[in-house]
Amino acid sequence: MNVKKYFAAVLFSVFSVFAFSAELSFFLGDNTDLKFNSEEYKEPILKQSEAFSALAKIPFNKKGTTFLSLEASISHSYEKIFGDNSNSENDFIADLNILKFSSIIECSAGKFFLDAGRLFLSDLSSAVFAQSIDGASAQFSTSWLDISVFGGYTGLLNLKNISIMNSSGYVWEPGDEDENDFYDFCAPYIAGGVKISFPYLLLNQTISLEGLGFLNTEGPADSPEDEDNRFYGTLRLDGPLAPMVFYGLSGTASSTDFSDFGFLGRANISLFPDFKSSSVTLSASYASGDRGPFVPFIGFTQITACLSADEPTYSGISKLLDETIYKGISKAGLSASIVPIDKLYCAIGGDAVFLDRADDAFDYYGFQVYGNAKYYLFSDFALTLSASHFAGDSSDSSRTEVAFNAVISF
Repeated sequence: MNVKKYFAAVLFSVFSVFAFSAELSFFLGDNTDLKFNSEEYKEPILKQSEAFSALAKIPFNKKGTTFLSLEASISHSYEKIFGDNSNSENDFIADLNILKFSSIIECSAGKFFLDAGRLFLSDLSSAVFAQSIDGASAQFSTSWLDISVFGGYTGLLNLKNISIMNSSGYVWEPGDEDENDFYDFCAPYIAGGVKISFPYLLLNQTISLEGLGFLNTEGPADSPEDEDNRFYGTLRLDGPLAPMVFYGLSGTASSTDFSDFGFLGRANISLFPDFKSSSVTLSASYASGDRGPFVPFIGFTQITACLSADEPTYSGISKLLDETIYKGISKAGLSASIVPIDKLYCAIGGDAVFLDRADDAFDYYGFQVYGNAKYYLFSDFALTLSASHFAGDSSDSSRTEVAFNAVISF
């Protein structure tokens, strides 16, 4: 018996033994999205997509503390741009979103959480790094201390589902001749991080510290060279201010050589009144430009900062205006949610957005409003209607979007 057949037999035996106790679930989703760029409501963009996902959790002991988690998906999207230059695009994506081996080990001092494989991770600010990674993570948790570390590689991820920015703030995409139908490899980086948190350290306040590093390397993708490695340090405070009132405050410094630093700040205050599971949140964020002691802040995972047609990220790079590099972006707004009746969740919000495009002051960029309603027709069947409008300082940045989504789980 050769090596491949041997490992295949071993895997088959393992899955045969534990398949009876596996937890399986499936999701089938359909989404229709209609966008209107500018205030003229011409040349709408229609995107129709369907997705099927399968999730499995296979335990390896009776307590279920050692297990294998898997999430695989296949999706199809059809995008049609109407107008004088009307065109359409079909896209198929197959991906292995999660495939990880996990173990929970209890001892007298606390708990160890170990994960290895393809996992999803997010940083403290949720605006620098939020994506899958191939690697491993470990966490030790007690009542007063949480310590976690991770390390991994991004070059084997699917570019069609994850976009990574280089140190200049632009996202690499393969040329037409390099594109594949289902799977394109992502930009290759070695990533690592460590996080320390002190829950309820003083007056129920939690203090967290995090350090992240991303090193450019080689991979199967024909990615351009990124000469600068990137490093991030975050301090976050959160906890209650009063009964039913909570806050979160975080600051992130970024650098490539520890001589110049960018800054990302985020803050929110939330009220949770005892009324129909409602909440009200006041939030603000700021990504630095080339102003004062700071250089432009650039994250790692591409995360859109607002709902405009230009879709600037927290790095301040506009997708549609490739030659325009905004020096900074800030946003402040109010949002609320409520469950007015059983099985119906409603949310609404609005933000004012400013861009640092001048040497003397921030310029008003626009105001966005958004809302969604999600209704669980049955426990395994949900319908969602969402809408948003960005009223920009120019018609080029304005956008109106309406989307309808249906998901069945079984």
